[in-house]
Amino acid sequence: MKLGEKWNAEVVLVHALGHAVTEPPPQNILDERMRSVLPQQNNGIRFRYPRQCAADGVISVAQEEDARLIVLGLARSRGVKEFLLGTVVEHVICRSPVPVLVAKNRATRCYANVACATDFHPPSLEAFKKAMGLFDDADFQLIHAFEVPFERWQNRETARHGAAKFYKGLFEKILNELSSDARKRVTTQLVYGGAGTVLQNDILNSGADLLVLGNQGESRLRRAIIGSTANSLLRALPIDMLVIGEPN
Repeated sequence: MKLGEKWNAEVVLVHALGHAVTEPPPQNILDERMRSVLPQQNNGIRFRYPRQCAADGVISVAQEEDARLIVLGLARSRGVKEFLLGTVVEHVICRSPVPVLVAKNRATRCYANVACATDFHPPSLEAFKKAMGLFDDADFQLIHAFEVPFERWQNRETARHGAAKFYKGLFEKILNELSSDARKRVTTQLVYGGAGTVLQNDILNSGADLLVLGNQGESRLRRAIIGSTANSLLRALPIDMLVIGEPN
């Protein structure tokens, strides 16, 4: 709702009814139930009740409404106080052409410090640019984790220095493509190590309140790797995550 206010955008709240055999209650009854669990200031919210499973319903409504963003919440386990990543969230992230924001925390303010993971391939760079457009007054930390192939057969220090120099050049190329105002909002972070571990540690220490990941790729294997990393980070990190997939 806060993003809707910031963007002056209509908020559409979706409750999928599934493929029920019986007729659902009248819409006014459903609307009343929905409003009962919302904050008091819920004027301007419209409700949709697709007769589909939850994941299909959310994606269908987002496409029909030409939505700018899908927002999903995670269920919280009462017993162990951990977040549960359900199949609905996973399916929407994997299949949605619309950016998906997975909210773990109750919103108190708009995002101010955004961490964005990149591997320098076009999909992750497009995700970064899209996120900068969505959150045009936030500061961004662009992070790349790297390892050196066959490092044990090389001079380790020389190999890492050469790789770091190469990736710093790629960072500089990205920054040079931004406007002067946009560039002031971006810092870069190059860290040696595996993507999952590096991102977890770096983001936890960065003070970021949102992580951005691209969920696109040129191959099935690449998509599987990205999806695995995204799911791992989604489970491990306490901050919200924005996953930007490939538009239709």
